[in-house]
Amino acid sequence: MDDTVSLLKECDAGLIMAKDSLTQALNYAKAHNFSNMLKKYYDEHTKLETDVKNKLMENNEGEKKPNVIGRTAAKGMTNMKLMLNGRDEKIADIMMDGCNMGIKNVSKYMNQYGGSKEDALRLANNIVVLEQNFANELRQYL
Repeated sequence: MDDTVSLLKECDAGLIMAKDSLTQALNYAKAHNFSNMLKKYYDEHTKLETDVKNKLMENNEGEKKPNVIGRTAAKGMTNMKLMLNGRDEKIADIMMDGCNMGIKNVSKYMNQYGGSKEDALRLANNIVVLEQNFANELRQYL
């Protein structure tokens, strides 16, 4: 598998995980403006996910499913934290941790798969920028 496909598959898996977390958060968010902000970022992640999947199809590759055990564990942990303390401040805190993880992981994969085509690197960078913007907006809810 070449660097471009590897990078795109990692980005795809990360976007799926991010959307899972946003879906969970939307179930607990209380303030209308906070819910709207979460929905906006869910939509932005969906747009990028579509772009990544389209690039994978152009390369005759399918999506990469996130690790089932990791995905299940992450969902369970997030649900437990939200059930115990579903305040918007806690949701923002959990989401910010996810943003930081996304920035770190995608940046790592951009370096690891540095031989990727420019369009794949651009998409990966767009994910990093999205996560940075999301984290910046979340700060007001901490």
